[in-house]
Parts: sequence; C-alpha cells; structure tokens
Amino acid sequence: MRRLLLVMAVTLAACSNDGASTPTTTDRACPAADPADRAEITQARADELLGFFEVDAERCAAELGWAYRVGMRDGESFALTEDYSLQRVTVTVENDVVTAIIVG
Repeated sequence: MRRLLLVMAVTLAACSNDGASTPTTTDRACPAADPADRAEITQARADELLGFFEVDAERCAAELGWAYRVGMRDGESFALTEDYSLQRVTVTVENDVVTAIIVG
C-alpha cells in the first residue's frame, strides 16, 4: 500500500505543473560526429536521435552541426518552409520525446 501511495504521489507531482512546460533532459550522449554529415545527413544517422528528449536532440543536432526544427509537437503541426536541405532534420515530438525524424 505504501508503494502504491508513493507511485501515486510521484505521478501527481509530475502532472501538476500548472500547465507550465518544463523541458526534460537526460544529458544523453550524442551520436559521434561523422564528417560525411557535412555533405548529407543520412536517414540512418538522423534516426540515432529517436527516443531522445527534445532538448537533448536539439543539443545533439547543434553539436553535430545539423540544422534542426520541430515539425510537429504533441499533435500540433507547425508551418515549415518547403526548401530541402540535406543538412537539416525535422522532428516530431510527443510528450517531450522525439518519435519521428525526416531529413531535409
């Protein structure tokens, strides 16, 4: 019973942020730099950021020299330019976690 109450208390504390969005970060290690990324980020390379918290994915993209943008967050789509860039990733974020990535 004590364990159940502790789980409920932690869950309630996590959910009661008064509507404020607090970025979650793990300082997860970024993928190793690859000189080939300067010419083109492959989909396989971009997919290495899947499962990262949004702030960590953005930090890693910056460290790798990739352009980064959010195309959709929690079901809300954002207006994006239609230009195509092999040095840019567009991510989809659900609950602060990167769930999909498109190069270009």
